[in-house]
Amino acid sequence: MSRQSKSSKHSHHSKSGGSSSSNNEDVVEQVKSIVTLLYEVVSSRPEECEAYIPSARSATSALDQIHFFRDPQRFAEQVWILHGLQQFAFYDADAGSIRDVTEFCQTSWLRILRNFPDNVEVLNGLGSNWLQRSQSTLAQIHQEEGDSSSQGSSSAGSPSDPRRQGPLYVEARGSLQPAVDFFARAVRSADANGTTTGELLASAAESQMSLGNVTAPPGDERHFSHAIRYLRRAEATPGYTLSVYMQQYLNDYGRYVS
Repeated sequence: MSRQSKSSKHSHHSKSGGSSSSNNEDVVEQVKSIVTLLYEVVSSRPEECEAYIPSARSATSALDQIHFFRDPQRFAEQVWILHGLQQFAFYDADAGSIRDVTEFCQTSWLRILRNFPDNVEVLNGLGSNWLQRSQSTLAQIHQEEGDSSSQGSSSAGSPSDPRRQGPLYVEARGSLQPAVDFFARAVRSADANGTTTGELLASAAESQMSLGNVTAPPGDERHFSHAIRYLRRAEATPGYTLSVYMQQYLNDYGRYVS
């Protein structure tokens, strides 16, 4: 029952103008305790996530009320809070997301980006937001292609499949193009200051692979080639190991890309 009391704690904070700055600090501390809890639930008790959605929403509305993301002095806290909320919002990305929390994260990342236009963490956060947003649409496409092929339609899911112009494909491309763009900017920024990680390169590769899968030829080739180049760099990053799926992709298709 403590969850309920946690999410209702915010209601009394906006009444007093005189001590608003200390009230704001109280709100931030309460939000941090909620986000700490969300991190823990996602990582260790994902089956309980649904019960914590009201807590996540109370955190976003409290942060909105105090205009938390307008203060460039609080960058580290902003990034930590957004990562936690975003991870929670996509706790079952294939089934969809908690849409209002997802939107809140995206709007907040964009607000921080105005103050830190080349920041790798912020660009990565935006890329991740768009990539995860596409997952439920990609899952629907995958299911449709599976249904079609099980009914004996051999062309389903092949690159020339005319349904690549269908609404699900258009929706998927609408999420994946911004993901590709933000990850590309993140990689460029990281390259410029020598902080590029294998994880970032693998995320950039995944966005390109996914966009290639929902793009009709010959446009798909360009995305697959970009993905291979990112994967080669990720594989060569000291201390980083590609996932089995990514390694397989690189092994299967790498020889076709110079």
